Amino acid sequence: MYKNQLDTLINQNNLPKSIFLYGEEFYTNSYMKKMLPLITISDNILSYYYDEYDFVSAKNFISQPSLFGDINLLYIRGDKKIPKKELDVLVDIAFKNDISYFYYEFLGEDKVAKEVTRSFSKKKKGEFVRFFKPNMSESMGLLANKSREIGLEIDSYAIRELLKIQNDNISLCYNELDKLMLINKKVESRDVVEHVYGMGEMVLDDFILKLLAGNDVRDDLKTILESSTSDEIRVINAVTNFITMLLSFHIYIKAHGSYDVKEILGYPLPPFLVKQRAELSIKMNLKTYENILKHLLESEYILKTEPNIEKNSYLYATLIKLQAIL
Repeated sequence: MYKNQLDTLINQNNLPKSIFLYGEEFYTNSYMKKMLPLITISDNILSYYYDEYDFVSAKNFISQPSLFGDINLLYIRGDKKIPKKELDVLVDIAFKNDISYFYYEFLGEDKVAKEVTRSFSKKKKGEFVRFFKPNMSESMGLLANKSREIGLEIDSYAIRELLKIQNDNISLCYNELDKLMLINKKVESRDVVEHVYGMGEMVLDDFILKLLAGNDVRDDLKTILESSTSDEIRVINAVTNFITMLLSFHIYIKAHGSYDVKEILGYPLPPFLVKQRAELSIKMNLKTYENILKHLLESEYILKTEPNIEKNSYLYATLIKLQAIL
């Protein structure tokens, strides 16, 4: 099923007995928030988050008869695949029990999710929807609509800047729109730069600084990968972008003997960050930059093309080798 088809079912209040949502987390979460209240307004909802899931209790809950006409709604949200035999049982019970519904929001890898979709058969009134990451136009439209809803006046350039700072994470941008209401005037790009700094980006930046300093980053990496906004490829991309930024500082300083962040990056940064980046950039020579960037690009390619690789371990090995290059 496509997203627009699910929109039609929601508008008609004609929802499937079981449904599986996966892909872009912003959409999976938003659509679940729309659908769950349409099924039941009672407290008869059993929710499992991540490792809380227990098949026996889930099965018992969704199988129980209704004493007062209430709906049994089983909702699972997590990043680990539930065994197919268990999924098949839950979907079958939801199909056969008139008062039971089973909704599953999956936050794991898409290739794993594809296997799960087989359990959600149309013959048993099941459906599945894959949500793709919105493109720039869609993202800007979502944020413009949110701004109108909360009464925030903001121009398109400011929205684009917000997306850049928050690495296109719509959920984080939504939160920042609420905060920008406090400015109490029309929000422009310079207001976003001044008042918003990506929290996900800050965590990654701190991690990268530790990495470049030669520190042990295993615990930091584990924390980042367990977050809902980062995966192995995004970590590689973040490190690559950071190194590329340092290279830009390095080249500018070598050419001019000083640095101007607006000339180098095209946008301002807090003064302490500018000084930090500039000092760090001149500690490496051009050959080191070349070797690091080549290593990162090769690693990114392998992560994207090797289907059987253990990504977590490979990423850690990549970062250890990067420290050796330094």
